[in-house]
Amino acid sequence: MRRFVGMQRYSRSTARMVVGVYLATIFASVGFGHYLLSLPTSWMTIVLVVFTAIFIGTRHRGLNNIIHECSHASFADERQDNTVIGSLCASLLLKSFTKYRDDHLSHHAHIGDYEMDHEFAPIKKFRLHEPLTARTVLRHIVTPLLGRHLRMYTGINLSDEDGRAYYWLKIAVVAAIVLFTILQPLTSLIFVIIPLFYIYPTINFWTDCLDHAGLVGAEDELEASRNVLAPTPVRLLFFPRNDCYHLVHHLFPQIPARHLHKAHAELCESPDYCGQPAAVWPTHRFLTPPLVSKTAAPASD
Repeated sequence: MRRFVGMQRYSRSTARMVVGVYLATIFASVGFGHYLLSLPTSWMTIVLVVFTAIFIGTRHRGLNNIIHECSHASFADERQDNTVIGSLCASLLLKSFTKYRDDHLSHHAHIGDYEMDHEFAPIKKFRLHEPLTARTVLRHIVTPLLGRHLRMYTGINLSDEDGRAYYWLKIAVVAAIVLFTILQPLTSLIFVIIPLFYIYPTINFWTDCLDHAGLVGAEDELEASRNVLAPTPVRLLFFPRNDCYHLVHHLFPQIPARHLHKAHAELCESPDYCGQPAAVWPTHRFLTPPLVSKTAAPASD
């Protein structure tokens, strides 16, 4: 941990700029999508429409990851800035930062314990604790395609837990979505509603599977989560904010996300770390025995 102490968080101005870039990208992408819908239909425009909708969902995921960093007070230098930015981003996604932070910290303290891990308790039915086989992997892939994850992953929280200002911001976001849907129903459906209420939750579900499926219940922290060392373009698109280094994050949750790849590189100097398939996945074969937790078991009902 001493080797990671110097990894700096963002200054207040930089933290605000990062959030602003994500928001600007989302609005610009919605505008680009609206322009695509005005073009004559062709296979190229259809592909671009689909990709743009998916891209917007990944930027929502980026905002979600900023909320995650703020819950650990690792995004901005000042602790209060983390609370403000986390609450702002959560409100824009119609969530509660306070609830997210409490649930997520319980996940770190009691990872995989369905009785104490309030982040995983609602998704126990998806059986992420089961050892990875071709059948369970297929089930995890198909689950979002059937929409079975939506109730757990698309919940809207309009409470005032974060304060009245954020409550009214959430109301304003809902009103803006309704108004935009009335004015531009097709654009709103494809580039606002579907990315926010289906694509973004689906990415969250699949990311939970990549992070923990087959490992839930492992007693050793080195075996309880995994990194996903995907090619750089895939990481930038589907793992914004470096969240592909999930094992590193669980081992050292106070490391700012933008430094996780550096921490991973340093940890690879340790045979105990780089010898773990979960640390260098998918360099190892997908279904090697170490990826299947011998201790993983669901909590009693």
